[in-house]
Amino acid sequence: MEENILKLEKDFDESRDPIKGERRILNKLASFENDISTYLSPWYKLSTTGNLAYPSQGLLETPFDYLPYNSYSMLPQELILRTLRLRYYFLELFNHPYRIHYLNQTNKQLFKAPPKIDCKAFDYAFNNGLSLSIGDIGAGVIGAEHERISRKRRYAQGPFVKLGRQARMVFNGSESPDVWNSVAAVSTMAISHCLTNISRNGVLSDIKRQSDFAKEVYKWLDNFSEQLLKGRSDKKYILNLWKRNIMGTVEANPKSALQRARKLFDVGVRAFRIYSPEPGTGPVDSVKIIRKEFGDDVEIWTGNLVSVEQAIKAQEAGADGIVIGVGGGGRCITGVRSGSVVDWPELLWKLRGEINIPVIVHGGASDHTAVTLLLGASGIGVSRIVSGGTIESPGGALFYADGNGRLFKPYGGEASARTKYLDGKMYPFGIPSFVEGEVTKAEMSYVKHALPTLTYNLHLLTEDAILALVFRGVETIYDLHTINPSPLKQNTSFGDFQKKTH
Repeated sequence: MEENILKLEKDFDESRDPIKGERRILNKLASFENDISTYLSPWYKLSTTGNLAYPSQGLLETPFDYLPYNSYSMLPQELILRTLRLRYYFLELFNHPYRIHYLNQTNKQLFKAPPKIDCKAFDYAFNNGLSLSIGDIGAGVIGAEHERISRKRRYAQGPFVKLGRQARMVFNGSESPDVWNSVAAVSTMAISHCLTNISRNGVLSDIKRQSDFAKEVYKWLDNFSEQLLKGRSDKKYILNLWKRNIMGTVEANPKSALQRARKLFDVGVRAFRIYSPEPGTGPVDSVKIIRKEFGDDVEIWTGNLVSVEQAIKAQEAGADGIVIGVGGGGRCITGVRSGSVVDWPELLWKLRGEINIPVIVHGGASDHTAVTLLLGASGIGVSRIVSGGTIESPGGALFYADGNGRLFKPYGGEASARTKYLDGKMYPFGIPSFVEGEVTKAEMSYVKHALPTLTYNLHLLTEDAILALVFRGVETIYDLHTINPSPLKQNTSFGDFQKKTH
């Protein structure tokens, strides 16, 4: 067994070698690229406007965007091929047998919730009625008493966490329609061992289209397994892991949630994300009715929860995990319009020792990976930072171009005027209802080596999670959760300036 692991480690190292790794991918894709029309056909099907990409969302323009839509621009075929090569490389790396070995080790473990620990910054904030937002908090560098933590080994180990019913990456595809309403985006996240949502907003607010979307995602997973896992003895096992990473988003209204969940269950969905952007009893009540209907056959995540008491009730109702974070996203104005502080760091800290199920955080957490994990999160929701402006997001290889020729795709979030319009949530005279988000651009990256695939962005965030471990001298996410006293400190404005480029 040990000899086999050493062989896998050697092969994993070779896959990361700049010459051997690239040659390996080019050789594997040569036969597909020789039949270029068949190979690129699924991508060109996505690379269109309006409803032509059904069930995915094509490149959509609404009367509420106010963006510089000067023209359409299709990526050149050579750039598409280069992007798909990089995408394939990262997906092979994410599914390398050496990495799957560590994923299996995590799968065998029970989830261990973050315990209560000491932190002077939170003691001070609680005693003085202060609300610490995520940008107010930083973490000290510790771990000088241990051997240097290997970055390569941490990459091989995921870092994975028992996130719900199976081992997964810490990053979770959110409900945001403008970056996830594409079968390529959702399936790519699932292949990367990330729990990810099928949205219920925008064009997928229609239940039939949402269920058709789910069916198409499973087809993509089946087809890609024939490319990536061909000849592997664990092919069926890994494909099953991918499929169980797919969550169908449903309302936080028991009746509506059950209606949507039944349709999604019929096409194979076995995980549900109950989603409410505001407080209420719906997230817990919907857990009860879905658990009663499907028993232990399904995994249930619910949110966005706003109190410790609500989280305890969700756990008692049968939730496998919860989601927190109201406001705080890059384009969210809920906090401004409702006069609410973005206080999910405080809630996340208070949840320690109170519940025994994992917590996923939305609302700016992906900009502060290390601190969010140190606070006690097991998962971090991602939207534009991973999928925005990529070949996998809605529109595929088709982009809009502004007056300077820069390529972009619209991004409005799930509460923007754009999404309200697509949801049909309108007042008379064309007024969108309760707009809580801005509409902006998700630009294609123009960094020379950063080809427009979400796998590259996910790789960068994975490195962030690894550095969180390395600079705390620990090996696992749970180790981060249990450092006592916590290295978290209140940041200052100059301290924030100093740690950034200047």
